[in-house]
Amino acid sequence: MSLYEFGPAEGYHERQPVLLLLDTSASMGRPAEQPPGRPAEQPPGRPAGQPPIDALNDALVRWFDGERTTPRLRARVEVCLVAFDSRVRVFDHGRNELVPVEEAASDRLFVPVDGMRPPRLEASGLTRLTDAVETALELARSRYRTLQEQHVPVRRPFLWVLTDGAPSDAHGNPMDPAALAGTARRVRLGEERGEFVLQAVGVRGADLELLQVLAPKAVLMLEDLSFGQILDLLFQSSDRITPDRTADDIHRDVRQYNEKRERMRRLEEKHR
Repeated sequence: MSLYEFGPAEGYHERQPVLLLLDTSASMGRPAEQPPGRPAEQPPGRPAGQPPIDALNDALVRWFDGERTTPRLRARVEVCLVAFDSRVRVFDHGRNELVPVEEAASDRLFVPVDGMRPPRLEASGLTRLTDAVETALELARSRYRTLQEQHVPVRRPFLWVLTDGAPSDAHGNPMDPAALAGTARRVRLGEERGEFVLQAVGVRGADLELLQVLAPKAVLMLEDLSFGQILDLLFQSSDRITPDRTADDIHRDVRQYNEKRERMRRLEEKHR
Protein backbone atom coordinates (compact mmCIF):
# COMPACT_ATOMS: atom_id res chain seq x y z
CA MET A 1 0.00 0.00 0.00
CA SER A 2 1.50 3.39 -0.95
CA LEU A 3 1.70 6.41 1.30
CA TYR A 4 -1.11 8.04 -0.66
CA GLU A 5 -3.65 5.26 -0.13
CA PHE A 6 -5.95 4.45 2.74
CA GLY A 7 -5.91 0.99 4.30
CA PRO A 8 -8.62 -1.59 3.48
CA ALA A 9 -10.77 -0.81 6.51
CA GLU A 10 -10.20 2.92 6.35
CA GLY A 11 -10.78 3.05 2.62
CA TYR A 12 -14.37 2.03 3.15
CA HIS A 13 -15.10 5.49 4.52
CA GLU A 14 -15.96 8.28 2.15
CA ARG A 15 -13.18 10.75 1.45
CA GLN A 16 -13.14 14.38 2.51
CA PRO A 17 -10.61 16.41 0.50
CA VAL A 18 -9.35 19.48 2.37
CA LEU A 19 -7.24 22.16 0.71
CA LEU A 20 -5.23 24.49 2.95
CA LEU A 21 -4.37 27.79 1.25
CA LEU A 22 -1.62 29.31 3.38
CA ASP A 23 -0.41 32.89 3.12
CA THR A 24 3.41 32.92 3.04
CA SER A 25 3.83 36.57 2.01
CA ALA A 26 6.44 38.85 3.59
CA SER A 27 4.05 40.15 6.25
CA MET A 28 3.88 36.65 7.72
CA GLY A 29 7.58 36.99 8.53
CA ARG A 30 7.15 40.11 10.65
CA PRO A 31 6.25 39.93 14.35
CA ALA A 32 2.89 41.45 15.22
CA GLU A 33 3.24 45.18 15.88
CA GLN A 34 2.36 46.56 19.26
CA PRO A 35 -0.38 49.20 19.04
CA PRO A 36 0.68 52.56 20.53
CA GLY A 37 -0.15 52.80 24.23
CA ARG A 38 -1.18 49.17 24.51
CA PRO A 39 0.72 46.14 25.74
CA ALA A 40 1.52 43.53 23.10
CA GLU A 41 -1.08 40.78 22.93
CA GLN A 42 -0.24 37.36 21.64
CA PRO A 43 -2.62 34.49 20.96
CA PRO A 44 -2.16 31.60 23.40
CA GLY A 45 0.66 29.32 22.36
CA ARG A 46 2.40 32.00 20.27
CA PRO A 47 5.48 33.46 22.01
CA ALA A 48 5.75 37.25 22.07
CA GLY A 49 7.72 38.57 19.12
CA GLN A 50 7.51 35.34 17.14
CA PRO A 51 6.80 35.90 13.43
CA PRO A 52 3.47 34.38 12.39
CA ILE A 53 5.17 32.14 9.82
CA ASP A 54 7.21 30.46 12.59
CA ALA A 55 4.13 29.94 14.71
CA LEU A 56 2.30 28.48 11.71
CA ASN A 57 5.18 26.12 10.93
CA ASP A 58 5.31 24.90 14.52
CA ALA A 59 1.55 24.36 14.63
CA LEU A 60 1.52 22.43 11.34
CA VAL A 61 4.25 20.07 12.54
CA ARG A 62 2.59 19.45 15.90
CA TRP A 63 -0.86 18.97 14.43
CA PHE A 64 0.11 16.59 11.65
CA ASP A 65 2.37 14.64 13.96
CA GLY A 66 -0.88 13.30 15.38
CA GLU A 67 -1.30 15.19 18.61
CA ARG A 68 -4.70 16.44 17.57
CA THR A 69 -6.03 14.09 14.91
CA THR A 70 -8.84 11.66 15.66
CA PRO A 71 -9.36 8.17 14.19
CA ARG A 72 -12.33 9.48 12.21
CA LEU A 73 -10.24 12.20 10.57
CA ARG A 74 -7.41 9.77 9.85
CA ALA A 75 -9.87 7.47 8.10
CA ARG A 76 -11.51 10.11 5.91
CA VAL A 77 -9.59 13.33 5.44
CA GLU A 78 -6.95 13.89 2.76
CA VAL A 79 -5.03 17.15 2.57
CA CYS A 80 -3.54 19.34 -0.15
CA LEU A 81 -1.31 22.26 0.87
CA VAL A 82 -1.23 25.39 -1.30
CA ALA A 83 1.17 28.20 -0.36
CA PHE A 84 0.89 31.67 -1.87
CA ASP A 85 3.11 34.73 -1.87
CA SER A 86 4.40 36.20 -5.17
CA ARG A 87 3.91 32.67 -6.53
CA VAL A 88 1.36 29.94 -5.99
CA ARG A 89 2.87 26.56 -5.19
CA VAL A 90 1.53 23.21 -4.08
CA PHE A 91 3.16 20.66 -1.83
CA ASP A 92 4.34 17.57 -3.72
CA HIS A 93 4.69 15.01 -0.96
CA GLY A 94 6.80 12.68 -3.08
CA ARG A 95 9.39 15.40 -3.67
CA ASN A 96 8.89 16.86 -0.18
CA GLU A 97 8.81 20.41 -1.49
CA LEU A 98 6.56 23.17 -2.72
CA VAL A 99 6.45 23.31 -6.52
CA PRO A 100 4.50 25.21 -9.19
CA VAL A 101 1.24 23.39 -9.82
CA GLU A 102 2.19 22.54 -13.40
CA GLU A 103 5.25 20.67 -12.10
CA ALA A 104 3.39 18.69 -9.45
CA ALA A 105 2.37 15.05 -9.78
CA SER A 106 -1.41 15.06 -9.53
CA ASP A 107 -1.49 11.75 -7.67
CA ARG A 108 0.76 13.12 -4.90
CA LEU A 109 -1.07 16.34 -4.03
CA PHE A 110 -3.70 14.89 -1.70
CA VAL A 111 -2.30 12.93 1.21
CA PRO A 112 -4.12 11.13 4.07
CA VAL A 113 -4.09 13.45 7.05
CA ASP A 114 -1.88 11.19 9.14
CA GLY A 115 0.63 10.84 6.28
CA MET A 116 1.16 14.57 5.79
CA ARG A 117 4.62 15.85 6.70
CA PRO A 118 4.33 19.56 5.99
CA PRO A 119 7.24 21.51 4.52
CA ARG A 120 8.96 24.34 6.34
CA LEU A 121 7.28 27.50 5.06
CA GLU A 122 9.22 30.72 4.49
CA ALA A 123 7.74 34.20 4.28
CA SER A 124 8.51 36.47 1.34
CA GLY A 125 6.92 38.38 -1.50
CA LEU A 126 3.40 39.53 -2.25
CA THR A 127 -0.07 38.20 -1.41
CA ARG A 128 -1.41 36.59 -4.61
CA LEU A 129 -4.59 35.43 -2.94
CA THR A 130 -6.84 35.34 -5.99
CA ASP A 131 -4.37 33.25 -7.98
CA ALA A 132 -4.19 30.80 -5.09
CA VAL A 133 -7.98 30.52 -4.88
CA GLU A 134 -8.33 29.99 -8.64
CA THR A 135 -5.65 27.27 -8.50
CA ALA A 136 -7.31 25.58 -5.53
CA LEU A 137 -10.72 25.58 -7.21
CA GLU A 138 -9.31 23.64 -10.13
CA LEU A 139 -7.46 21.20 -7.86
CA ALA A 140 -10.63 20.60 -5.86
CA ARG A 141 -12.73 19.92 -8.95
CA SER A 142 -10.07 17.63 -10.39
CA ARG A 143 -9.74 15.61 -7.18
CA TYR A 144 -13.49 15.24 -6.84
CA ARG A 145 -13.76 13.95 -10.42
CA THR A 146 -10.85 11.53 -9.93
CA LEU A 147 -12.38 9.95 -6.83
CA GLN A 148 -15.77 9.66 -8.50
CA GLU A 149 -14.20 7.95 -11.51
CA GLN A 150 -12.52 5.52 -9.10
CA HIS A 151 -15.94 4.84 -7.50
CA VAL A 152 -14.71 6.13 -4.16
CA PRO A 153 -17.42 7.85 -2.07
CA VAL A 154 -16.38 11.49 -1.73
CA ARG A 155 -17.75 14.58 -0.09
CA ARG A 156 -17.42 18.11 -1.42
CA PRO A 157 -13.88 19.45 -1.05
CA PHE A 158 -13.44 22.03 1.71
CA LEU A 159 -11.10 24.94 0.94
CA TRP A 160 -9.64 26.97 3.80
CA VAL A 161 -7.86 30.26 3.10
CA LEU A 162 -5.59 31.49 5.90
CA THR A 163 -4.18 35.01 5.48
CA ASP A 164 -2.87 37.92 7.52
CA GLY A 165 -3.01 40.62 4.87
CA ALA A 166 -4.78 41.96 1.80
CA PRO A 167 -4.64 40.54 -1.73
CA SER A 168 -2.25 42.17 -4.18
CA ASP A 169 -1.81 42.01 -7.92
CA ALA A 170 1.31 40.88 -9.79
CA HIS A 171 2.90 44.32 -9.33
CA GLY A 172 2.30 44.46 -5.58
CA ASN A 173 -0.60 46.89 -5.80
CA PRO A 174 -3.50 46.29 -3.39
CA MET A 175 -6.55 44.81 -5.08
CA ASP A 176 -9.90 46.55 -4.72
CA PRO A 177 -13.33 44.87 -4.51
CA ALA A 178 -13.83 45.17 -8.27
CA ALA A 179 -10.62 43.24 -8.93
CA LEU A 180 -11.82 40.45 -6.62
CA ALA A 181 -15.27 40.24 -8.18
CA GLY A 182 -14.46 37.63 -10.83
CA THR A 183 -12.91 35.17 -8.38
CA ALA A 184 -15.67 35.84 -5.84
CA ARG A 185 -18.30 35.10 -8.49
CA ARG A 186 -16.66 31.78 -9.39
CA VAL A 187 -16.45 30.82 -5.72
CA ARG A 188 -20.12 31.55 -5.16
CA LEU A 189 -21.21 29.76 -8.33
CA GLY A 190 -19.19 26.66 -7.42
CA GLU A 191 -20.69 26.61 -3.94
CA GLU A 192 -24.21 26.95 -5.32
CA ARG A 193 -23.54 23.98 -7.60
CA GLY A 194 -22.34 21.93 -4.66
CA GLU A 195 -18.80 21.59 -6.06
CA PHE A 196 -16.94 22.72 -2.93
CA VAL A 197 -17.10 24.91 0.18
CA LEU A 198 -14.67 27.78 0.77
CA GLN A 199 -14.02 29.35 4.16
CA ALA A 200 -11.66 32.28 4.77
CA VAL A 201 -9.78 32.78 8.02
CA GLY A 202 -8.18 36.12 8.80
CA VAL A 203 -5.47 36.41 11.43
CA ARG A 204 -3.91 39.59 12.81
CA GLY A 205 -3.63 42.21 10.06
CA ALA A 206 -6.06 40.62 7.60
CA ASP A 207 -8.27 42.90 5.50
CA LEU A 208 -11.74 41.88 6.64
CA GLU A 209 -13.54 44.01 4.05
CA LEU A 210 -11.78 42.39 1.10
CA LEU A 211 -12.10 38.88 2.53
CA GLN A 212 -15.84 39.46 2.78
CA VAL A 213 -15.91 40.36 -0.91
CA LEU A 214 -14.35 36.99 -1.67
CA ALA A 215 -16.50 35.03 0.78
CA PRO A 216 -19.38 37.19 2.08
CA LYS A 217 -20.77 34.60 4.48
CA ALA A 218 -17.63 32.65 5.16
CA VAL A 219 -15.05 34.82 6.91
CA LEU A 220 -13.76 34.21 10.41
CA MET A 221 -11.42 36.66 12.12
CA LEU A 222 -9.44 34.54 14.55
CA GLU A 223 -6.88 37.01 15.87
CA ASP A 224 -6.93 35.58 19.40
CA LEU A 225 -6.43 31.92 18.54
CA SER A 226 -3.15 30.11 18.13
CA PHE A 227 -2.56 28.40 14.78
CA GLY A 228 -2.95 25.05 16.53
CA GLN A 229 -6.43 26.05 17.68
CA ILE A 230 -7.25 27.27 14.18
CA LEU A 231 -6.18 23.90 12.72
CA ASP A 232 -8.39 22.14 15.24
CA LEU A 233 -11.35 24.27 14.22
CA LEU A 234 -10.57 23.85 10.55
CA PHE A 235 -10.42 20.06 10.46
CA GLN A 236 -13.26 19.46 12.91
CA SER A 237 -15.45 21.77 10.82
CA SER A 238 -14.43 20.06 7.58
CA ASP A 239 -15.60 16.79 9.08
CA ARG A 240 -19.10 18.20 9.55
CA ILE A 241 -19.96 18.57 5.85
CA THR A 242 -22.88 16.41 4.76
CA PRO A 243 -24.41 16.09 1.28
CA ASP A 244 -27.75 17.54 2.36
CA ARG A 245 -26.27 20.84 3.60
CA THR A 246 -25.92 23.90 1.40
CA ALA A 247 -22.76 25.99 1.50
CA ASP A 248 -24.65 28.68 3.44
CA ASP A 249 -25.74 26.06 5.97
CA ILE A 250 -22.15 24.93 6.38
CA HIS A 251 -20.83 28.48 6.78
CA ARG A 252 -23.43 29.10 9.48
CA ASP A 253 -22.49 25.83 11.19
CA VAL A 254 -18.80 26.79 11.14
CA ARG A 255 -19.56 30.17 12.73
CA GLN A 256 -21.71 28.56 15.40
CA TYR A 257 -19.12 25.85 16.03
CA ASN A 258 -16.41 28.48 16.41
CA GLU A 259 -18.58 30.53 18.77
CA LYS A 260 -19.24 27.45 20.89
CA ARG A 261 -15.52 26.62 21.02
CA GLU A 262 -14.73 30.22 21.97
CA ARG A 263 -17.26 30.16 24.82
CA MET A 264 -15.75 26.92 26.08
CA ARG A 265 -12.22 28.33 25.81
CA ARG A 266 -13.13 31.45 27.79
CA LEU A 267 -14.93 29.38 30.39
CA GLU A 268 -11.87 27.16 30.83
CA GLU A 269 -9.59 30.19 31.14
CA LYS A 270 -11.93 31.75 33.70
CA HIS A 271 -11.78 28.69 35.94
CA ARG A 272 -8.04 28.07 35.76
